[in-house]
Amino acid sequence: MRIFSLKIVLILSKNDGFDDIKSGKSWMNSPVSSNTEIVGISLIIKRKLRFIHKAAKSDKSVLILGETGTGKDLTANKVHELSDRRNKPFVAINCTDTPEELFEAELFGYVRGSFTGAVKDKLGLLEVAKDGTIFFDEIGDLPLFLQAKILRIIEKRELRRIGETTSRKIYARFIFATNKNLQEEMKAGGFRKDLYYRINVIKFYMPPLKERKEDIPLLVDHVLRKKIKRGEPKRVIYREAMKKLVAYDFPGNIRELENIVERACILSEANTITAKDIKLDYNKICYKKNNENNSRAVKKNLRELSLE
Repeated sequence: MRIFSLKIVLILSKNDGFDDIKSGKSWMNSPVSSNTEIVGISLIIKRKLRFIHKAAKSDKSVLILGETGTGKDLTANKVHELSDRRNKPFVAINCTDTPEELFEAELFGYVRGSFTGAVKDKLGLLEVAKDGTIFFDEIGDLPLFLQAKILRIIEKRELRRIGETTSRKIYARFIFATNKNLQEEMKAGGFRKDLYYRINVIKFYMPPLKERKEDIPLLVDHVLRKKIKRGEPKRVIYREAMKKLVAYDFPGNIRELENIVERACILSEANTITAKDIKLDYNKICYKKNNENNSRAVKKNLRELSLE
């Protein structure tokens, strides 16, 4: 077996924007600065980055669609970091984590004595955001009665703490994300049409990893570099192991890739990752053998990475 040597790493970083570390060439005419790393060299991801940069200049609501594990939360953070609100709070609210009975209290806050257990005033997350950015992750999972409350916030730009009689203005920008098809949810009665048309101002779709396979070697390298920063030993990966990863469709997307690489690091010996260390879900695996639909970009990048 031969050890895989990564030739190209494209990272959106704080200082130097988009750089080909091997050649020093810029992959975009107008590099952007950010503290959040986005890794990719595929045409589709470069287009998304350009769109993110444009969306960040606006204060309109953003709706991010995509499968689980495609980086919707990272994208929301990116929009915030590239906006004029970058020095303001970024408050992420996961609509699936907080129990329904506590969601209102967490979102709006409350005043002392408004209900049993309210022993002091509590600031809600909407007020914590102030004039920064509020990110509602998995908005499609929010119950209808809570969707109505979110709609009122967007329309009136004001909130009222539980137990309070006066309203407070909010000036934050709203970003929403979901892995659901909201149009299908509306037809089924699971999502409010009026809310959909309020949040669907700037909309874009984050592609699954199977649509940007040329980015897989870069993402693997990124995961391994992060482990080095955490004080773990440097690891190298064999070509056969990388080819096995590139051939996989990753139904769990980037999150699944990270988990597979983490597991491979645990199973590997002598700080080298071989094909046997790569444990995949063979019930969902889909290899590229004899697949005539492989994109030219994938083939070109695999040749550059010495994988073909």
